Amino acid sequence: MRKLSIRERVLLLLLAVLAAVSGYVLLFYLPTTQRLEALNTQIAQSQELAAQLDARLAEQQQMERELEQLAAQGSPVPYMPAYDNLQAVMVELHTILADCQEYSLSFQGKQGEDNVFYREVSIPFTCGSYEQAREILQKLHDSTLRGLLGNVQFSQQENGTISVFATITFLEYQVNTVSETAPEGE
Repeated sequence: MRKLSIRERVLLLLLAVLAAVSGYVLLFYLPTTQRLEALNTQIAQSQELAAQLDARLAEQQQMERELEQLAAQGSPVPYMPAYDNLQAVMVELHTILADCQEYSLSFQGKQGEDNVFYREVSIPFTCGSYEQAREILQKLHDSTLRGLLGNVQFSQQENGTISVFATITFLEYQVNTVSETAPEGE
């Protein structure tokens, strides 16, 4: 075996240093950098989620304060009935519209967000005077069922009666039936 020259020794030393630096970069630096980037991304996502949850919490606390104020004032807080509340809606509307000369009901329903079901009712009715029509509309507005009165149109007929067309949208909460029907032991 022959002895290595100085030039060969320097080249071997440079090769060893290059191998050590490459090993450090490939085995330590790059994985650590990638892990830090992943952790920074997770931190950013967590902070965004925390901000969203804080906003929802503030909104919920505001709603709770409003409910407490309504309860303190003695105003009844309308509740959102469970879906399918059609029979109660029909009874309520029949009671309110009983003084009308004639009326009809037309129902349409659609699914909203967060399990809220919107039941829109078109109500054309005829009554004897504007005062009576106003009283009926006020009763619809003040109904114990949660709803939104809208699209109200008045017209006077040739015989002196008042014809009214109104829509009211009742809100119902559609409960997830899968979790309710499962036995308690499961």
